[in-house]
Amino acid sequence: MHQQSTLFIDSSAAPTSPSYFAPSPKQHKQRRSVTSFASRQSRHSSSSSSENEDDDDDSIVNRPSLHQILINQGRGQYTLDNFGAFLQSQFCYENLAFWLASRQYKLCAQSLFQSVQSSAPMFTLHSDTAHHLNQSQSRAFSDLQIKMRAILETFVLPSSPHELNLSDAVRCRLLRSVAEGDYHPQVLEQARESIMDLMKCSSYPMFLETVAAKRASNAGSSQSTSSSSTQQDSHHSDGSSGSWRNKAKHHFKLVSKMLKRNP
Repeated sequence: MHQQSTLFIDSSAAPTSPSYFAPSPKQHKQRRSVTSFASRQSRHSSSSSSENEDDDDDSIVNRPSLHQILINQGRGQYTLDNFGAFLQSQFCYENLAFWLASRQYKLCAQSLFQSVQSSAPMFTLHSDTAHHLNQSQSRAFSDLQIKMRAILETFVLPSSPHELNLSDAVRCRLLRSVAEGDYHPQVLEQARESIMDLMKCSSYPMFLETVAAKRASNAGSSQSTSSSSTQQDSHHSDGSSGSWRNKAKHHFKLVSKMLKRNP
């Protein structure tokens, strides 16, 4: 990371206002009424009764969007695990791993930012404003910086283990911002959007076609054969998903050890 210090700041990559963050989960919980539980129970009951019907309908209208898959709201075979296994088979699962890592980073940054606002309102997730933090808050900010370095060293830096297919402009702007001490999650947004567009144009439609073809093949078989095939596909999918997740966990453990050796 020492090479980044030679980069110049890019004013266009400055963080946005604190309103960039969505309301915290705690704020949402405070607004929930006593009747919300009954409402959720009713929705769950109705959704469960129609889930099988929705799974049988594989029309284009009922297929989940890419964003729904990424937040694991897809039904049937359109799950996040299956999408990750498919990306691994296409040798491009780093796109999904980066999207999930950047999303998790945003949640961590949001939590830190909101927790220090009352005592350190001048803190902006920039290292130049870190002197406003107390000792425990400074440790939390250091942990956030380590998370950002792990993302850069895993996905963004040239020749990184899972280097993303980013344009030079997007890559350099991100590295410049962090080199100048900016740890606001907004600095990842352009790279995140680029990867989202890449998945939307290539991996996502291929995944939909693969799932649709498998479902059509199963539907054309006899009931017993279809049932057996579905179970086999389910077991195969679980194994692929596990392989993908285990590989990602193993790699991030190596990155974590590297960061501890080189703080």
